Amino acid sequence: MSENQHRFGDLLSAVTRLTSAQHALLTLVSNHCVPVTVTQLAKESGLHASSVRETIDALYSMGLVMREQLPVSGRGRPALGYLTLAPTDPGFAAQLFEQGVRATLDWLRTNAPDPARAAYDIGATWGDQAASEKEASADTGPRHLGYSGCKPGDLDRQTEEIRRFLTLMGFSATSHPTIPFCLVLCACPYTDPVFPDSLALELRRGVVEKVVEAKTSGGVDVHISEDPNNPIRVTVTLSERSKDDTSHPAQLNVRFYGAAAEAVETDTMTLADSSLPETLGALIDRLVDEFPEFAPVADISSFLVDDHEADSDTVLSHGAVVEVLPPFGGG
Repeated sequence: MSENQHRFGDLLSAVTRLTSAQHALLTLVSNHCVPVTVTQLAKESGLHASSVRETIDALYSMGLVMREQLPVSGRGRPALGYLTLAPTDPGFAAQLFEQGVRATLDWLRTNAPDPARAAYDIGATWGDQAASEKEASADTGPRHLGYSGCKPGDLDRQTEEIRRFLTLMGFSATSHPTIPFCLVLCACPYTDPVFPDSLALELRRGVVEKVVEAKTSGGVDVHISEDPNNPIRVTVTLSERSKDDTSHPAQLNVRFYGAAAEAVETDTMTLADSSLPETLGALIDRLVDEFPEFAPVADISSFLVDDHEADSDTVLSHGAVVEVLPPFGGG
């Protein structure tokens, strides 16, 4: 197989499956900046040339090394030289992942008009793509993110499927010991747990909400609550949404950004009672009554309801998501 036919992810996966002898030889080849011959590798490793040749051929077939003919020097056939095409350390993928996330968040912090919203949107796209890969594997069986064949409408099995999925994505999800249909996320792969980045946590929220939506076909409400003493640790509570069950409390999800979040002392709020406001204007009045400092912020903010621009007369449906966007950067 040609070197150009291997994806980077495939190469990293192949590195993790190497035998100790193959990994040792790949590491030896990686120490060279110019193509190295079997004879040189045999001398450096102390192995017989035939053993080195057998191992290097296996590495070549996996796409982990390339080979080329070296200039002829003296009699005989020209020798083949080898160079690595993949990192030898399996942990390199994790390093690359962390660097990519950190660079993305730094760019958002400097260039995005609303870094928190941008981070959330990236997370939602990420979660949607990850869930889509899982759905694409339904007909072919398990893949790297897993597939369990969970049926819609079974909240217990859906919760367990979501737990497995989020754990494989690096969130260390466990079932809450006492609350049904509730998960505890104990890790966030996007940030340092000692000094958590608020944008990374917003990125996580986008991923989690989109994964839950995709896994349940939008049939449940999700509430994410951070531990005030440890923002890395969050609880994700699922509640089944039923149009026929009038006893099930209606919910309204409100997201606050920038000065709005400071005024109400939180970035997310879920309202669930029998007297939810019917319009955006009624919601604003209710928030101002509860948080007087929110009044001047509300006067200059823009509002979105389910990703659409909204005004005070916009009707709020069950499960609607309201976003409060104050001006950023003086604009």
